[in-house]
Amino acid sequence: MRSPWSKWSVFEYMKHRFVRTGRVPDQQELLMEFTGMELSEIDEGVKEFQLAIEIGGERLAQ
Repeated sequence: MRSPWSKWSVFEYMKHRFVRTGRVPDQQELLMEFTGMELSEIDEGVKEFQLAIEIGGERLAQ
């Protein structure tokens, strides 16, 4: 059965967690939150989040 989540679910979870707490969730937290989701899909969500932080942070700094 296919997971109801996608890399965008991971991205949104990470974004909201970061905004609420100022902390980025680690892989262990993501694996617990997205049980049954393929690791490669979780990794893609993490990459999207990291890219957004890098781009957003650079724009804010300029």
